[in-house]
Amino acid sequence: MQVKTYTGNSTKEVLDAIKAELGSDAVILSSRERQKDGCRVFEITAGTERTEQAKSQEKASGSFVPSGWDDWHKEWSRLKDHIYALMQPSLHLEKLTPHQRVALEYLQREGVESDVIVEFYNMLTAKCAEEPSMLKILASFVPVKSFVFENYPQRIHIITGPYGAGKTSTALRMALLRKQQKPHHQVAFINTDSLRGNGRLVLRHWADLSGFPYFEAPDKEAMFAALKACGDANCIFIDMQGLAKNEKLEDKLRMFGLESVQAHVHIVLSPHYQYLKEILKRYKSAFPSSLVWTKLDEAEHFAELINIAVWTAMPVSALSFGAELQGTLLPADEAQIWRLILKHQLPKG
Repeated sequence: MQVKTYTGNSTKEVLDAIKAELGSDAVILSSRERQKDGCRVFEITAGTERTEQAKSQEKASGSFVPSGWDDWHKEWSRLKDHIYALMQPSLHLEKLTPHQRVALEYLQREGVESDVIVEFYNMLTAKCAEEPSMLKILASFVPVKSFVFENYPQRIHIITGPYGAGKTSTALRMALLRKQQKPHHQVAFINTDSLRGNGRLVLRHWADLSGFPYFEAPDKEAMFAALKACGDANCIFIDMQGLAKNEKLEDKLRMFGLESVQAHVHIVLSPHYQYLKEILKRYKSAFPSSLVWTKLDEAEHFAELINIAVWTAMPVSALSFGAELQGTLLPADEAQIWRLILKHQLPKG
């Protein structure tokens, strides 16, 4: 992975620099604020899996991007932006109630994408007469399926997502929440990433402290052995490796022999990842999937919660915030999400 640290006067300025240099597949590894010469500076470390060696491998395998593709893609993106820019002045805002108009304009300022704004406008005009409640209209826009046992009775839960999003801590928090919901349930962990020592040691340490059986499975045979060793565990959390640029979740699941098990996939994301649409295409699978939004306390805006919900139609299962393990992950509900988006008010643990 190519890793580089960027600094700037605002988060947007830094993210724009990352996108310009590393592309839309760049992964945010860490972010922080610091003081420099009495001024506040934003520092973000990002990385990308695509190296010159990877490009050569793509070319050899026949999957190399043809010459001029990037220019064509940029040109199409600009054209699409112009189309939506031309469409928006023609939106008949007088058809909306004052509350609806204020909400639409606010979402535009927050950074909700133009295609999503147009879809939101169409929904508002269609439901304006039949549904006077603004919250109910907003709730239907971002699907929610709270992480409670009744919604997720599966024995196996696969935790995945880009590197740096907080998969390991999310797996621990979800396990603690499940134990709180069902005290008599036996919970176990399986870690598939034996190469990244930090996350591996953290998961093993906290699993031991919490009394959760812990197993490592770097390949299919080890995965079968780990699942067998879990015995009568009621709930198994599998901490999956992050995906490199050319990898897909379905291929990873087959590699570990998990393609035919009964499981639910929780994709861990952070609002810092502003270029998720293409990345999420690699996380599609035959399994039912939901989104867990993490590091909410570090984000300035939450437009990506809306953009991703519309683009993927995946429900949000949980919201995570803060550095502690206890009380920093809550089952999602509509009111929490829209207080977060409209008021920047974090959920209360």
